Amino acid sequence: MIRNLLNNPEIREKTAIIQNKERISYGSLAGKARAVQAVLHQYLGPALQDRSRTPGHCAEPGPFAVSDPSPAPVAAIYLPNGGAYIAALFGTFQSGAIAFPLNIQTTRYEMVPLLKQTNVKALITSKDYAPLFEEIKTEKLPDLTPIYMEELEELEALPPEILSPSSGKTNPKYTEPLILITTSGSTGKSKIVVLSEKNVEISALGYMEKMNLEQDIVKEITLLLATPFSSAYGLMCLCACAKKGISIVLLEQNFRLDTFYKAVQDHKVTHYEGGGAIPLMMEQFLGKTLPYDLGSLRYVAFGGSKVPGSTIRALLQAYPEIGFYQGYGMTEASPMITKFKIEHPRVVVPDACGTAIKDVKVFIDTENGLTDAPEVQGEIVVKGDNVMLGYYQNEEETKKVLKNGCLYTGDIGFMDKEGYLYLCGRKKNLIIVRGLNVHPEEVEACLLGCPLVKDCIVYGEEDPDFPSNELVCADIVPEKPDISLEEIRSYCRLRLSVYKQPEKLQLVPSIKKTASGKNERRYSKKHP
Repeated sequence: MIRNLLNNPEIREKTAIIQNKERISYGSLAGKARAVQAVLHQYLGPALQDRSRTPGHCAEPGPFAVSDPSPAPVAAIYLPNGGAYIAALFGTFQSGAIAFPLNIQTTRYEMVPLLKQTNVKALITSKDYAPLFEEIKTEKLPDLTPIYMEELEELEALPPEILSPSSGKTNPKYTEPLILITTSGSTGKSKIVVLSEKNVEISALGYMEKMNLEQDIVKEITLLLATPFSSAYGLMCLCACAKKGISIVLLEQNFRLDTFYKAVQDHKVTHYEGGGAIPLMMEQFLGKTLPYDLGSLRYVAFGGSKVPGSTIRALLQAYPEIGFYQGYGMTEASPMITKFKIEHPRVVVPDACGTAIKDVKVFIDTENGLTDAPEVQGEIVVKGDNVMLGYYQNEEETKKVLKNGCLYTGDIGFMDKEGYLYLCGRKKNLIIVRGLNVHPEEVEACLLGCPLVKDCIVYGEEDPDFPSNELVCADIVPEKPDISLEEIRSYCRLRLSVYKQPEKLQLVPSIKKTASGKNERRYSKKHP
């Protein structure tokens, strides 16, 4: 299903992307994807041809390593949300290469180790970033070939010598790696989630079933998608939209409530998918008159960080014609785990985040083992074909979360008698920044590389303006008495993505240690 979604003739004339005043059709994206497919065969030809002709190694959920003697080559993608990204992604899928999208916020210092770790030879990007990649190629990765989307012409058909791996459950490649997605590492080294076509398909179909897309309850859907396309969340939504030929609206300007409302008004947006910032901002403006027509909006769904039930109740009362639905997922689950189903009459349980998607089961880990009994609190465990193959060439970390075919999420929760899941906190040490995971240890590793820092501890604090968000904070023991915090901030800005950078820095004389000599970890109020 996933590899060939853009090649469906039924969606060819439908609008795929609406960005400002520009509209791009699915047919145009399909032509550009074929161009990507062709150029990847030009640069990665022998490896791709070997893969397309011979059956491969079929992996099952469990500790993952590249055990195939002829693993598929990896093609990285570094592009912002938009039509070019979609064409690059599906063109890579069609070629048989493994796609490795990089968040556009990824810095040069974060990117080079990732490209080396995955042995990337081809990177699809834009000429806007040519200086960055020409520098990386010259200094660090001489075998890297940047491919610029602006130089590719749409293709109506592929040359006959180019073979594509077919898509479907009978194809061995259905359970092989399709895409790699980074998630912050706990020791300064990123963990890379490996997802198969089967993983992605299960999540996308589960999402579509919850949205009732097959029933065509909303005849014309226009979706405003406010999450990075390079994320598992973005991938799932893109696949569902391509499957149904749904138009995706992108915000050209900075993401603010007024730009969101204006996009809804101008493009008659019916559905929103993204982070929890929108419902929180909407709540802040309740009771105020805003000069926008939201009459088309029917569905606001969000995930990444928990939005308080009180916020959802207030919005449901203020906007009775709009459904506000909280979901739950993680990259390791491709990503969807639970979601509310769009039904008539509408059902929303404000403090919950829905029920398990189709063909996925949720359990709670207790002292007595796994249970699906109601009102029992413990670690949330997921079983289903949406569970990742593992972390790329990282069996040690994989074994920590994949046990007996189940994914141990590290989140704490419980289910009620109807199967609705409630989140209570986190077992693992994470900071959630605008729906994105930040491991404190990764930020600490960066800070400790700064010559001005002798020791440090990184932790999260609740954002006073947005209760569902956290701020990255750092206590720093300086290397010498008179140092500038701005110099440390500048150091971080070059080496860390925007969302990972400490917003609060303070100098301290020392950091409290545990009995074993390790820094005593601080937790935000969100931890159970």
